[in-house]
Amino acid sequence: MLFSCTDYVSDTNVDPDLITDSDAKNLFQGILLANQFFQTSSNTRDVMIWLNQANGENRQYVALNDWNLATASNFDDSWNNGYVNCITNAKITAIKAQNESNPRLAGAAQVIEAHCMGTITSLWGDAPYSELDVTGNNLTPKFDSQVAIYTNLQLLLDKAITNLSATTGKGIPADKDIYYSGSAAKWIKLAYSLKARYYLHVKDYPKAKANALLGINSASGDFKAIFGNSYVQNFNPYYSFLVYDRDDYMSGDSYAARLIDPTASLYRGNSKTDESARFAFTYNQEYFSPYSLNIYGGDYGGTNGKFGSDSALPMVTYGEMLLIISEVDARSSFTAGLNSYNSYRNLLNTGYSIGIDNAGYDSETFKYLPYVASDFSAGGIENNSGTTLTDQNALIREIFQEKYIYLMGNYESFSDFRRSNNAAQIQLKTGKAGTPQRFLYPQVEINANPNTPSPVPTIVTKTPVNN
Repeated sequence: MLFSCTDYVSDTNVDPDLITDSDAKNLFQGILLANQFFQTSSNTRDVMIWLNQANGENRQYVALNDWNLATASNFDDSWNNGYVNCITNAKITAIKAQNESNPRLAGAAQVIEAHCMGTITSLWGDAPYSELDVTGNNLTPKFDSQVAIYTNLQLLLDKAITNLSATTGKGIPADKDIYYSGSAAKWIKLAYSLKARYYLHVKDYPKAKANALLGINSASGDFKAIFGNSYVQNFNPYYSFLVYDRDDYMSGDSYAARLIDPTASLYRGNSKTDESARFAFTYNQEYFSPYSLNIYGGDYGGTNGKFGSDSALPMVTYGEMLLIISEVDARSSFTAGLNSYNSYRNLLNTGYSIGIDNAGYDSETFKYLPYVASDFSAGGIENNSGTTLTDQNALIREIFQEKYIYLMGNYESFSDFRRSNNAAQIQLKTGKAGTPQRFLYPQVEINANPNTPSPVPTIVTKTPVNN
């Protein structure tokens, strides 16, 4: 018999562990995790420090207390993670899912793309998007305007909702969907929630409310980053940093801590508001005095605090939707805004946002009773700070102040601060020039892409939608 010896050696140099392609199902969980890591990356800690929700205590984290000392290279990792690991692979997943006749999976991938890209444009302003090339043939895409990106994201989310509403194909794989176990209905509500958030970013308030009403409408629908108890694998990144990586770099010493500490002179509580449980859930004195961030949890021991090893971090939530509705209503009518805000406070009064099970924290007390109109009148419990506001403006300040506390650890607290020109009246760290308005374009992009805006905007330069 005749044979060729090449048959025995033809696959010798093929690495069976080097995956060169995959179907949409097996790409899906990867983009979920890439987006989760982007939304909770090291730069969220920068935002907490800038907004006086935490404090830099050692080495380069001392410099972070002054946003003007941030450097372009500080943002390299987040930029690469967002564009390469998340958006590019989300686009590929959606294309593959469509080719596999699975529109619902394509829709979920499009929602993830919109979440990541919307966060990027919020943080950086103008950014590459329309010329992103998943084949890698265009390494110097143009920078689209921030307004154009938001417009295109609304169109993408509309497509995602259409795809998620389809009844054909295998659907979203439950075993890969770490958030919603394959529920297209919950992904649709997330899509509407992102539409509401992005309409809010561009100050289209009626559309923001209309979509918030269609968005996440229960705690069970909250879109939360999920973590576990394995170092260098699935720890909550705050916990990993605060305990294992740089345990003396960052404390909770901040305006935010004093705002919810019942013993502090800045305490925002009153006869209708008891923040004891939320304060204990968020801060303690484990590492620093007077305040550390609460890192209790599965790896460390104790009842899970907000930054425990396996404590979930909210990314898009029911509470955010209620607060969007409250803000929009308050802008047009004090009475409507008060009623909407009381609906949110009724939710808080069940323990929502306090403790990982939304039922409070240990034996600490909490109380969020409904406000009445006189509480916001001059001299009322929500309008007695010395600077007299109209009842409507006092209500708007309270809503933004609540969002400042509720959205801690989430980039949306930074979005609200910039969009509203600090309507919450947050006390930033003193002696710093200007106020933080954006992330710096990363050094990797400046070096590689000649389309990067020049001169590069400074960190105190407002993005277009916030001008």
